[in-house]
Amino acid sequence: MRERKSGRYYFEKEYAENKGTYWNFKPSDRLIYFEKLLKRKSKVLDLGCGTGRVALYLAKKGHEVTAMDISETAISRLDEYAKKEKLKIKTFVEDMEDYKIKENYDAIAALFSLHFLPKNKVYKLVKNMKDKTKKGGYNFVGVFRKSKGNRNKYPFDNGELSKMYSDWKIVSYKEFSKEEKHGEKGKPHTHDIANLISQKK
Repeated sequence: MRERKSGRYYFEKEYAENKGTYWNFKPSDRLIYFEKLLKRKSKVLDLGCGTGRVALYLAKKGHEVTAMDISETAISRLDEYAKKEKLKIKTFVEDMEDYKIKENYDAIAALFSLHFLPKNKVYKLVKNMKDKTKKGGYNFVGVFRKSKGNRNKYPFDNGELSKMYSDWKIVSYKEFSKEEKHGEKGKPHTHDIANLISQKK
């Protein structure tokens, strides 16, 4: 029952039903912008990496990437893609509800993973992310906001994500709606998104 509670069962089922990549490999404009902010060979942590769209792109750009996800299937696919592209990415399987970042990083990304946690774990992990980001480093965060049909554990309020980083420099913050689908067989649907890039002072 622990797997169902943590979400591991859900994500393994999702990846089993959606072969290949979950979000495809094409980097978003936001990811491209984020990467250009980083110094050469930055040490980056990708939390909730999925099949590796962010991790693979940053590794191709020469950064030292560590990627974590709750799904063994997702990590296995990421490892295969990295091997095929001859990229070095450190990967491991972990539940974000229980995970504590121990090393310091130049940048930490958590794209569309935090809202799967309960509120207290969201705030605890974000504090941990901020504490373990080096001075002048960056956090790149994307979450789903409250909307009709949003059944995630913690849908964010409008403006909530930016307030969590009020003590940092907000490089970019956007709230918008986007239609997308997961995997080749996924049904199109709309997400209300908050996306933030911030720099530690």
